[in-house]
Amino acid sequence: MSTPRQETTRRIVHVSHRPSGESLRSARAVKKLDAVRLLGICEQWPHADVADLFADLVRVKDTHDADQLIAAARMLFEKHGPLHQIVTAQETLLEPVARATEALGLRGMSVATVRRALDKSCLKRILEQAGIKMARNQLITSDTDARRFVEEVDFPIVLKPLGGSGGLATWCIRSAEQLELALDLMHPSPESAVLAEDYLRGQELCIDTITIANEPRFYSICCYRPSILEALENPQVQWSCVMPRDISGDPFREFIEQGLKAVRALSVGNAMTHLEGFLLEEGGLGITDATLRPAGARIGPMLAFAYDIDPHFAWARVAVDGCFDGPWERQYAVGTLFLRGTGSGLVEHIRGIEAVRQDVGELMVDARLPRVGATKSATYTGDGYITVRHPETKAVEDALQLIAQTVCISYSQQETPAPSNTSLGEQWAQQIQYFDKQLYRPAWEEDSLPSLGDA
Repeated sequence: MSTPRQETTRRIVHVSHRPSGESLRSARAVKKLDAVRLLGICEQWPHADVADLFADLVRVKDTHDADQLIAAARMLFEKHGPLHQIVTAQETLLEPVARATEALGLRGMSVATVRRALDKSCLKRILEQAGIKMARNQLITSDTDARRFVEEVDFPIVLKPLGGSGGLATWCIRSAEQLELALDLMHPSPESAVLAEDYLRGQELCIDTITIANEPRFYSICCYRPSILEALENPQVQWSCVMPRDISGDPFREFIEQGLKAVRALSVGNAMTHLEGFLLEEGGLGITDATLRPAGARIGPMLAFAYDIDPHFAWARVAVDGCFDGPWERQYAVGTLFLRGTGSGLVEHIRGIEAVRQDVGELMVDARLPRVGATKSATYTGDGYITVRHPETKAVEDALQLIAQTVCISYSQQETPAPSNTSLGEQWAQQIQYFDKQLYRPAWEEDSLPSLGDA
């Protein structure tokens, strides 16, 4: 499928905290489109070697402030002429970009569309009205609300902010003492509500879609092992994602049906979507979350390896051209293991890499190793990763298991005391910043990390 020939150059404004890592790749993809002149708005200047990617770049103090985006866009309009669209691939920037889009009368995703997916109370209401199976939940606007919800569903429960991004903004509450600790930190109120959910047990997975004019044109399934919350609570576990080659039958059929039904109910227009949920231990399923951007946790690059496509260019085609260049054939199963270990402090040593290279080297397609001297990552995506692919799903699963058993990371402080409510409170207090839309940058997003071939 090709884009109709453009009579004039399209001036596309790309917004990011800093043009680097995944945001830089999405900007480059936009520039590859036909008849595009790429402009940018950011908080931090990019590295000198990529500055010429943009015809012009405006720096603002806060990219989450829609008024600053509007002012910067008007500056670009005055210098370069009428703008075609403002885009971003970063979740926390979707709403301010949508607000700027509406204020300037440009085409693009509306504020209402963004809020239907990213405001978790709106998401739950819309999906429940559409008959989508979901975890039991309640909007918490006071401490009393939270205690009543626990009385209804019992511990454990999950607390998450209405606009949070990623697992660091989600807490598992297992006792009355932990609940009071969380309430003291979060201070739920009508102006700062929190979502409480029943804790789901089973296989956590996601469905990623490409949607054109509200209709899903592509979908993919990826399995989380273990669940994100389990990985957050158990730092000794190396978390992994597995993208099975065959997703046509059980156990994925009902989850796919519900996921596509959910995307249609959200009326996302032209978008890449990412929905998460569970195949429950007792049977059935539950959708837990959704967003309107390319998936994180290396799922985008895994799509590239499964289908031999460029996922960043696919996103640009959807977001700017409103096109999907499919259908695609799923040629491989793909898996990524995120490298981490017990202990704290600085990365001191990585063992087992040479053995991994010898045993599964022919399956490896991507890797970033922990950097000696770096501070240990705070979350389940670890200090590095290794990605493998093979036509057979079991070969991928076996390779990930071997890597997990072989690679060992040593830190400057090896002893990890058993978690107490005091240490948990300190951890939550540190994570509370993610409730305020600060962006978490994984360790493996750093371009300076060594690849497997450098080790």
